[in-house]
Amino acid sequence: MAQQKSISGKVISQSGEALGDVTVLIQGTNRAVKTNADGSFSIQAAPGERLVFRLVGSKEVVQVVGEGTVYNVTLQTGSEIDEVVVTAEFGMKRVSRAVGSSIQHIDGGTISESGRENFVTALAGRIPGLNVTSTSGTPGASNTIVLRNITSISGNNQPLFVVDGIPMNNSTFDPLSMAGSGSSTYSVRNLDFSSRGGDFNPEDIESITVLKGAAAAALYGSDASNGAIIITTKKGKAGKGTISYGNYFKWEKAYGYPEMQTKYANGNYGTTNYYNTARFGGLYPEGMKLYDNIAAILQTGAQQRHNVSIDAGSEKATIRGAFSQLNQNGILKTTDYDRTNLSLSGKATVTPWFSFDGAMQYTKTGNSKVLRGTDGPLYRAMLWPLVDDMSRYLDADGSHMRKPDYYVDLDLLNPLFAMYKNKLYDKSDRFLSNVSANITPFANTFIRAQVGWDVGMQTYETSRHPYYANANNGSGEYNLVQSNFSDPTINILAGYNNKFLQDKLSFSGQVGYHQLENKVTRSAANGTKFIVPDFQSINNTDPLSQTSTQRNTRRRIQALSAQFEFGYNNLAFVTFRARNDWSSTLPKDNNRYFYPAVEGSLILSDLQFVKNISAINFLKLRGSIAQVGKDAGPLEIYPQLEYSDQSGGGFKYGFTGPNPTLRPEMTTAHEVGVDFRVFNNRVNGSFTYFGTRNSDQIVKGFRLSYATGFVLNNMNVGTFKTWGWEAHLDGDIIKQPGGFTWNVGVNMSQGKSKVVYLPENVTEYYNAYTWNSGNIRNGIMVGHPITTLTGLAYERNEKGDILISPSTGLPITQSTWSVIGDREPKVRFGITTALSYKDFRLSGLFSGRLGATVVNGTKRTMMTNGTSWESVALRESGPVIFRGVLRDGNENSDNPTVNNIAVDYRAYGATIFAGGDEDWLEKNVNYLRLQELRLSYRLPKTFLQKGKIFSSMDVYFVGNDLFTWTNYSGIDAVGNTVSAAAGGTGGEGYDVWSIPSPRGFSVGLSLTLN
Repeated sequence: MAQQKSISGKVISQSGEALGDVTVLIQGTNRAVKTNADGSFSIQAAPGERLVFRLVGSKEVVQVVGEGTVYNVTLQTGSEIDEVVVTAEFGMKRVSRAVGSSIQHIDGGTISESGRENFVTALAGRIPGLNVTSTSGTPGASNTIVLRNITSISGNNQPLFVVDGIPMNNSTFDPLSMAGSGSSTYSVRNLDFSSRGGDFNPEDIESITVLKGAAAAALYGSDASNGAIIITTKKGKAGKGTISYGNYFKWEKAYGYPEMQTKYANGNYGTTNYYNTARFGGLYPEGMKLYDNIAAILQTGAQQRHNVSIDAGSEKATIRGAFSQLNQNGILKTTDYDRTNLSLSGKATVTPWFSFDGAMQYTKTGNSKVLRGTDGPLYRAMLWPLVDDMSRYLDADGSHMRKPDYYVDLDLLNPLFAMYKNKLYDKSDRFLSNVSANITPFANTFIRAQVGWDVGMQTYETSRHPYYANANNGSGEYNLVQSNFSDPTINILAGYNNKFLQDKLSFSGQVGYHQLENKVTRSAANGTKFIVPDFQSINNTDPLSQTSTQRNTRRRIQALSAQFEFGYNNLAFVTFRARNDWSSTLPKDNNRYFYPAVEGSLILSDLQFVKNISAINFLKLRGSIAQVGKDAGPLEIYPQLEYSDQSGGGFKYGFTGPNPTLRPEMTTAHEVGVDFRVFNNRVNGSFTYFGTRNSDQIVKGFRLSYATGFVLNNMNVGTFKTWGWEAHLDGDIIKQPGGFTWNVGVNMSQGKSKVVYLPENVTEYYNAYTWNSGNIRNGIMVGHPITTLTGLAYERNEKGDILISPSTGLPITQSTWSVIGDREPKVRFGITTALSYKDFRLSGLFSGRLGATVVNGTKRTMMTNGTSWESVALRESGPVIFRGVLRDGNENSDNPTVNNIAVDYRAYGATIFAGGDEDWLEKNVNYLRLQELRLSYRLPKTFLQKGKIFSSMDVYFVGNDLFTWTNYSGIDAVGNTVSAAAGGTGGEGYDVWSIPSPRGFSVGLSLTLN
């Protein structure tokens, strides 16, 4: 055997950028190392041996060792090549050219460099068809993620999160789970808790793969019916041990808040009277001091994050340990979020036929928050009279809530007292672990066994101070919820792959057994009548007022799956998949459901007539059709029993009755698409058209006739279909040998839907928690989109003219709900751009929407209360005549009576005519947000070598949500009126006293020690 020698070199991308974490393997052995952050590597090899260079998302390169000792390698990365290896189901790898559905890959560095504390929000704008909506811009806000389109009317529409092949819990606590009066005081409308996906440390992510098609996610079963986001974590590097440290310090400022009118004081009919909260009084006296009470609830937000990781290992085993600490103070006073992450991961090749890998992660979080919407501080600050300094929220005794120095309504509450004296807090301890064993019993086969466990322990506390009430005369209320979840998972896979007919025909197949469980143990307590005003504890409440509940649920799914992939000449591929689930949450007769999938791809660029077109480097046609089932939640067949206070006692059903005939929802999806690269791989892109039919919808809380003995039930009552397209185009505008490059990428998507079936006696199914502005709400009607807005529209004649009341001159509104808008924008888009020159890099991310409809509930309330400048303009405009025709019996004749009745806004003394529901829908809203701007500089290695302490160092500046350009006149052009716990069609498109994302500036550095 030839003598081994030290081989070194550097791995770079085609743009000249150093590539870290590239695996350098001696072919046919287990000897391997990984490149450092600057792309350098060193390994022992003998002449004649082959060096294999591998990086997820890159084409493999093989280099034969000769007489030399230095080998510099250039990898084609990302979309430059067609042999990209992607992470697919259960952590398995697939060549992307064989995948027949849409799939996107994001490097972990892109996420960690985004300046976001939550990896979910970092995904926004980067992937076509992926929509991330945050509940607010406060610390720990929940996030709603939808891939392509909604698939369930009232159930879960978020994708499955998978970490190293194991599902990760991304639930959000629903305040309705509180005991006693807590469940009526709080709801998804006014209280938001964190989504558990935010527990994950972005620095631990090596790569993310997004599977949007039902065919791509079919093997994951019911929980992946909305797609899957697959996370691969870092497992350490072979070679010399390294210590890495990174940090950032961030400052945030609120912007875009409504401007309060400073002309008219509290009162009505032009007469100042501070007993009224509405501002239709007289002019403020000249020189009177007015206070900015909205500014009183705001502050400069600040956060810092520190990350330390240690990588070490040999050619046969690697290990990685990491620690991360995040501390955040929000832009609203008293709000904060803290997160601690500890992780340990690694992998080892024990023998040529046996290897294993595993990871353990511990997360500890704490989050202080405020109420939102019309119970939140922004709304309360708007009501406070400008002539009083709201920041002085304590009375002279230092204990009670201070009222304004002027006479006002007794129900006026100081939001700062609530922020400092009420408690809205949650904390969590969580362990996420997994271990996988891989066995190769003989050539071309594998057996993979995975065991994972995601367990979390959460505490949710809310309290209402007894003095936070009319005349400081409340009793106080305290809620405590202990909620634990335990999600064990087992996956066992066995497979075979080989090539036949002189490598013309390829085959791979795998079968699997899967078992997962979702167990929740929840205890809740509620008490009122505080004994000591400032002591927040259940022990401080009147024992006679205390109530408690306990709820334990368990959902289990067992499944068998199979996948068989056939390929011909690396040119054409077809994959067949099938899965059968058995669910514990469905009736015994309906708990087994089978769903198949088939996908195919054809590499057109490998055909001779396409090869002759020099501009085309790669062209792939793909398509898929699949079914995915979705079961019910726990206790949806037979709801939880309640104590009966009737004679004889016992237990009974509550408002919701049983349904022993419930069936699984079923989504049938299809898609066709094309991937391409042209002009020497300078330009790449993709286009996909997709459609789904979502049948047997399990609608929760469906209203029944009282004759049934119940008010609500969980029933299969709806069917709707969705369709749309998504596209992306990415190109190197400038690519010079000297190292200067400029890349621009654009992604766009459009989704549409239509409800095709509801029961004949149901004209509308609506979500009551979205009923937050007038009579506007999420309403679902046959023949209309599932994102429909319904409300009380104006009455119209047969020609569409608005009908006017002959007695008042005002438009007449209908008494029944009808369709007035659609929240789904015409187009969603994202734009990425990056300039790099040598060690400098400037990158940006824009996101936006075209043709959206937004409910401007904030401005509607301000108009009604006279606090907006628009209300000033109306009361000073003089009499107006509303366009329309009189409802005088001639409205449908050939000559209807055109309205000529003048209306004077000044006649509305204590309020103002603020219009109807239709007037507060802003349609055709366009907006563009500068979501991320990053400038980084990598210090030259020659400079670092002088100190011999650091092997690499980057310094950077990041701006987040810096500017928004829009024709929308409210606070937040996206808006979200409910927490992610609401599920269903969500609350996107409602701007009702929203707290939008603040403008953020951060500086930081990342370094690696020698």
